[in-house]
Parts: sequence; structure tokens; C-alpha cells
Amino acid sequence: MIARGDFLTGLGGLGTLAAIDLPNYASTVSIGVVCPLSGPFRSAGEQLANGVRGAVDYQNRERAGFDKVYTVRTFDDQNSVADAIVNGQFAIDDPTIIAVIGHLGAKATLAMLRAYAQAQLPLVVPAVTADALTTQGYRNVFRLTTRDLVEGQLLAKFVNARSSPKVPHVLVQDGDYGADVADGYARQFATLKVDTKITIFKYDKPDFSGAADDTLAGKPDHIMLAGTAQDMGPIVKILRDKGYTGPLAAPQGFFDALTASKYAVECEGIVVSTSMPYLALAPTAFRLLNDYQSSYGPFAPVSAFAYAATQIIISAVHRTGATARNTLMSSMSLGGNYDTIVGSFTFSPTGDPIDPELYFYTVASGKFSYLKQAHSSTFLSR
Repeated sequence: MIARGDFLTGLGGLGTLAAIDLPNYASTVSIGVVCPLSGPFRSAGEQLANGVRGAVDYQNRERAGFDKVYTVRTFDDQNSVADAIVNGQFAIDDPTIIAVIGHLGAKATLAMLRAYAQAQLPLVVPAVTADALTTQGYRNVFRLTTRDLVEGQLLAKFVNARSSPKVPHVLVQDGDYGADVADGYARQFATLKVDTKITIFKYDKPDFSGAADDTLAGKPDHIMLAGTAQDMGPIVKILRDKGYTGPLAAPQGFFDALTASKYAVECEGIVVSTSMPYLALAPTAFRLLNDYQSSYGPFAPVSAFAYAATQIIISAVHRTGATARNTLMSSMSLGGNYDTIVGSFTFSPTGDPIDPELYFYTVASGKFSYLKQAHSSTFLSR
């Protein structure tokens, strides 16, 4: 099951790394991970936790003699607000933890923002794309994935360059995810003097046929699906069955195995945006990627960004020698560039990446195929 409104995971006890033989003069730093390790979101939570473990494993093996040793302490929030409050507080109360990575879902993360801020505990968020995460004014929050409104804008730019639609249309449900993506998409087309029609329909009891009829009545020449494949996938076949043969696009919610398998025929040629780079074209990631896969298996998007979150914390500690939360938080909030397995990050005062990146894929013959990145960079070879 996929958490809606959060970075696609796609393609409550305390846990620590296995003991390793280290000199007794090595200083130890703990990173807290709060995510679902049981319940319906366990699989995605384990992907997140394994991303952190993989980065820490690598760092501890490659460390120089006097470098700090890192451990991971995991807390199971089951992706629920109630458990997030309890287990997030456990992480806060552990004096060995210098920073937290998590949570998986937007609601669980938002519920704990104030508590982490009051504890001056840096929170690095690998999975949540909801705009609300970085609009609260807290200086201890650092988000890696591109926020929804910006993703909508970047997706619209790519769609315009690729298809130049004159009558773009957006389908979005009234649930937790999609509205900000749709808003950014429509805003971007408005700058081009192109009016975007939007059809909003129910999430709890969706009338796919009615929504399709409303959309097609406007005779669109391009349709964007501002949702997830799990929730909105069925409407694609209905649109096709009702005669729509034009191009489709969707945000990261459709960067999902369902899109290229269950809905492969209807979604052939769809453009899907995501924060996840095509690592086969990232030479600097090869060694880290192979190391991770040898221990933990497939490198899911949420694992990749959890790995990157860990690299950022380790890099910040290394630069400053910080052993206290407030020192680390102050250092990270002052800016600086961080190179990670998914690219380079520099954070704005709000905690969002400056000049956020997005990557575009299409579905071809039942497989995702990489197209290009939103901004040219040296991270990918093309």
C-alpha cells in the first residue's frame, strides 16, 4: 500500500546497527529514524529505514581512524499521527540522537514539526512532498523531494515544450494529494496565457465515468492526472474507452509499478515526473548503488532519498564536528551544498531545496523509460 501525498515508494521497538569492531576512542553519533515498521505501510517504512542503514553501513566501513561512528535508532510510528507523536517523542527524549530522518507520511510528519523544533532537533524529510511541510516557519526542517506546487510548475513547462497544448485539462480528487500539483500546473500555463480546465471529483466514492465525461466535454488536447496510480489509475481506461486518444501526464504519484503494468496499455506514452533521478546515468552513484544493493536489494525511491538524507547529516557533522543538536541545526540552517547519491542539495531558509530538480519518464511497452531532467546538471550524463 502506498501513502497518498508522499514521495512514491515505488519501484515500535528500538533498533540499532550490528556491533562492529571499532577503536574505543571513536566518538559515536546516533541518527533517529521514525517510520512505519509494522502495519500496512511496513514495506515502505522498511525501504526508508534500509536507506539510512545502507548509508551508515558504508560510512562506518569507509571511515578514517578518527572519524565519528554512526548508529541508527529506529522508532515505529505505523504511519499514524497518534503513533508518530508517541514515537517521535521517544526519539526526542533519546539524548544520543543528533538528528531525525522521517516520517513517511505527510500527516505524521506535520504532527511532529513543533515538537522537533522545540527540541532543536534537525529533521531531514526524505519522502513528503506536501507544500505544508515547509510553510510552518521552522528552521530545523530540511526536505529533499521537490514540493508539489513546484513539481506542477516544472511538469507544465515540460509538457508545454513537448506537446504545446492549447486546451490542457487536469483531473484531481478531493483527497490529501494532488491539489497543489494541479495548482502549480495551472499557474504555469497561465503564465503562457493558456487557460487550464480542472475537474475535481470525489476521493472516497469516485465517479470515474462522470469525471471523464466532464473532462471530455471540454475537448482537451492534453490531460494531466494529478493523483496516484493507485487512486486514479482506473480513470485512464475510461478516458480511452470514451474516445480520448491524446497525450497524458502525471506527477510522482504515477511513478509506480502499477502505471507500467496494470495500466500499461492505457498509459503508453504518458509523461511522469518524479524527484527520483535515473541513476544508471549518474557515474558518482555507481559504487554506492552497488554497495547498497548487495546488502539490501532493490534501491526504491524512498530508500534513495533516505540514503541521501543520511549523507547530508553525516556531511554536516563532518564539516562542523557537531555533537549537539542545536549546533548541527544551526550549521544546516546556514546553507551550504551537500552532494548525495541522488544529486546535490542546497537548502533555502524554508528548508526546501534551492533550484529543485525533477526527472521525466514515459511508459513504453510496459516499462518506464527515462526522458530527461528539468534542469541541466553534471549529475546525470544526459
